Amino acid sequence: MAISSPNRIIWQYFQCLQRAINRIKNITAEEEKKQDIALCIFLGVTIVEAFFNIYFRIIVEEEPFTKHKNQILEDLEKRKSLDHKIRNWPKIIFRKGLNFEKGISKAFLEFKNLRNELMHFKNTYESVNFSKVSMHGLANTSVLDDLFIDDAVLSHELAEGMLTEVFRLRGITEEKIPGAIHLWTGRIIS
Repeated sequence: MAISSPNRIIWQYFQCLQRAINRIKNITAEEEKKQDIALCIFLGVTIVEAFFNIYFRIIVEEEPFTKHKNQILEDLEKRKSLDHKIRNWPKIIFRKGLNFEKGISKAFLEFKNLRNELMHFKNTYESVNFSKVSMHGLANTSVLDDLFIDDAVLSHELAEGMLTEVFRLRGITEEKIPGAIHLWTGRIIS
């Protein structure tokens, strides 16, 4: 068994994401670039889910949040979806939820949907005709082909932004948010 501070996992994931973003900037082969951008999207959403799992597991050990411990543990045991966690846990614990109508939370939901399109890809069975040749059973892969470096960068911004929103809901003041971001991501904000 390896024992460490819970934030270590989140630090590791953020470092991995930042390395991947830096690497993408030097890739010249478009196909390889799209592949790594997709990985950044997967990792950005994974960071948020891992953070929710770890952070909320920790805070239900603290007063006044201990009364919600059984609910969070049950949700973790049942492997509730990320959507369930981001929509319900802040409301349960902090008595106020994330705003999915605008801002970071809305953008993250849209980003999560992009991840879902990539991860749960559905074949469309397209047909095309060229002169005397017909091809059937092709897949519309626009979801992958339409990725850009900005999507990789956005994955980092939205992951960090979601952490920031949770800190705000918890009542962490704006002046202390940079310290909380550093604690959970390893990034120093000056």
